[in-house]
Amino acid sequence: MKKKISIGLIIIGIILALIPTIKDKIIKYNIKNKSEIIEIITHEEIINNMENEAEFNYEAIDDVGTISTVIGAIKFDNKFMIGQLIVPDLDINLPILKGVTNANLLAGVTTMVPEQKMGEGNYPVAGHRMKQKNLLFGSLMDIEIGSIVYITDKETIYEYTIYDTVVVSDTAMEMLDNKRAEEKGKPIISLMTCYYSSNTGKRFFALGELTDEYVVED
Repeated sequence: MKKKISIGLIIIGIILALIPTIKDKIIKYNIKNKSEIIEIITHEEIINNMENEAEFNYEAIDDVGTISTVIGAIKFDNKFMIGQLIVPDLDINLPILKGVTNANLLAGVTTMVPEQKMGEGNYPVAGHRMKQKNLLFGSLMDIEIGSIVYITDKETIYEYTIYDTVVVSDTAMEMLDNKRAEEKGKPIISLMTCYYSSNTGKRFFALGELTDEYVVED
């Protein structure tokens, strides 16, 4: 009997040890799959997707866990793909999804307010911070002043240059306001992730100013 209990405990221990690995593998596969789609999506499809009504429910967002990851992968809908974000210095290349939902945040980065437009005003996007820096926004806090950020709707590429990074309270909704772009005197992008953990009550922002834009064909 003791032997069976010992074996059972060993098996449970192995399963618990593998749970983080399973979660990360699901997220990695999810990102790869969605990134392949965003590479071939057309501007016309993106325009159609932008018309879809999206959720912006910050309170419904869960920390990244195995169960939430599986559910998020199942619930993901391609109709919310509206662009692509690339940060060469950090090897970030992710789809931009319309709306703040668990499913979207597990597949890429999300827009944070309704009706935001690339290359205009303040363009805030959010992404999960992961322990593995090659997943989602796991490496965002390594970004440096002067780093280049690209976003595209597959018709125009918008190039932003990072000019500041800040850590704020998770209630600092003014970070999403267009007034920040007005104060800067030009359109900006605001890249947001949790400051180490959602439990800290703080958020990390990397802010970039629009420095160039050009058509995709160029």
